Amino acid sequence: MAELSDAVPRDRFIPMFDDVREEIVATDIDALEAHRPNDVVGVSLYVWDEMVHRGVTKEPFKIAPIINSGMVGIYDFVRKELGREPVTDVYSTRFFNEIDPTMSFVDVTLLQCFPDDIHIADVEFADNRRPIDDTAPVKGARNYHGLNIFDDFLERLKGVARDRGAGRLSLMVGGPGLYEVFARHGFKVGDSVMAQMAFETTRVGFSMYQDI
Repeated sequence: MAELSDAVPRDRFIPMFDDVREEIVATDIDALEAHRPNDVVGVSLYVWDEMVHRGVTKEPFKIAPIINSGMVGIYDFVRKELGREPVTDVYSTRFFNEIDPTMSFVDVTLLQCFPDDIHIADVEFADNRRPIDDTAPVKGARNYHGLNIFDDFLERLKGVARDRGAGRLSLMVGGPGLYEVFARHGFKVGDSVMAQMAFETTRVGFSMYQDI
């Protein structure tokens, strides 16, 4: 069976630089919660929304106390309500190069999760040799042109998903401009009431997916 790590196109970007170092961030949900808690919150909200949409839970607002408490214990809550693990596999990695050994230029976090998905929690392929403008790069807004390997990544990810028996790719749109990027690559807004509402009102905080 293909590994989630097989979707990362290392052979495409490592030869572009002289010194590339990979750092594995997480390979299970506990490690992901320790190092990237926002990704755990994001996938938990995604799974809950799919549970509501599919009628797995009949109480859509039962999650409200968790949200009001700052998302404390959200994964455990969703797991209990679902009756099984919402996430069955995790792979999170990042890469550094000689241009900036302190800030990653490639980040990929993938999860296999309910209902039938390979979920993209994070993906970044930044060419840190080529700034977009004079704005200083920071984590989450690196301000670099891309490495032009996103299409290849998605094709590899689809292959991984098919090999693992997953039927969809999915993600949560967490920032402005991301809808347009993923829509160009064949993703569509989630079918749930909440996804449609968030898309129409805020244009962030909604799911997208692509059948494969």
